[in-house]
Amino acid sequence: MQVNLEQAIEIIKTLPPEDFRRLDEWIEEQKRQDKRAQEKEEKPDWRLKRYKKARKWLDEHSREYMNEWVCLEGDRLIAHGTDALEVHRQAIAQDIKSPFLHHIVEEPKFYVGGW
Repeated sequence: MQVNLEQAIEIIKTLPPEDFRRLDEWIEEQKRQDKRAQEKEEKPDWRLKRYKKARKWLDEHSREYMNEWVCLEGDRLIAHGTDALEVHRQAIAQDIKSPFLHHIVEEPKFYVGGW
């Protein structure tokens, strides 16, 4: 037997208070599970976007912070300095859960030649 929404509502109206409370708890748990499933799907995409923003920031600002450690949250500079541990501590103090740290150094210019 299949029940439509209107019939289900009428049945729910007749539930005793304890069963109604249990139904409400079940619905809330379903919502939490749906939210967790949605976050799992979005998380990798969010991380990739954040990383791409950080790489763009590094391309644009590396010269300003040469020989320093930087901590980025997407394209936002959180902290910088010569001591990586201190930069990490500053990021944690600002409630950054997963700090992106990068040491900016002069990239060697490779020469490829042949005979």
